[in-house]
Amino acid sequence: MSIKNSLKKFGKGFGYAFSGLWRCIRTQRNMRFHIGAAGAVAALAAICSVSRSEALALMLTVGGVLALETVNTAIEYTVDLACKGERSEKAGAAKDCAAGAVLVFCFGAVGVACAVFLTRINEIFAYFADKPAAVIAAAVYAALWFCWVFVCFNGEK
Repeated sequence: MSIKNSLKKFGKGFGYAFSGLWRCIRTQRNMRFHIGAAGAVAALAAICSVSRSEALALMLTVGGVLALETVNTAIEYTVDLACKGERSEKAGAAKDCAAGAVLVFCFGAVGVACAVFLTRINEIFAYFADKPAAVIAAAVYAALWFCWVFVCFNGEK
């Protein structure tokens, strides 16, 4: 195989991966929620000037949540395909376990966020107390996040 063909296949692989991510964003309400939460975490990290190690912990945690949500979606699609529309207790259990794995990781993510941000709660409140525009921006972000999660792509889960 030539280098040109190899690079073309390699590039196509990225295309498939981005297509899968976009499908998750379009069809999975929880994925949209997690992406919105990641944006909030990034904003808080910038406000608090977190250390490199804290930033690394936050990035790995956010990446883990998004990756697990993507795997959960893949498992759901695979189970649905295998069941051909028929209900199965074991299929439901497989889907529940996959969702449970995401939930467990999310509990850990909340723990990481608390470890990083709870000691800085006064710094966060002071930041917003001095900047009314930041309060408005945060409120607009929260409203848009809510709409994106619960209104956009309505009819899909």
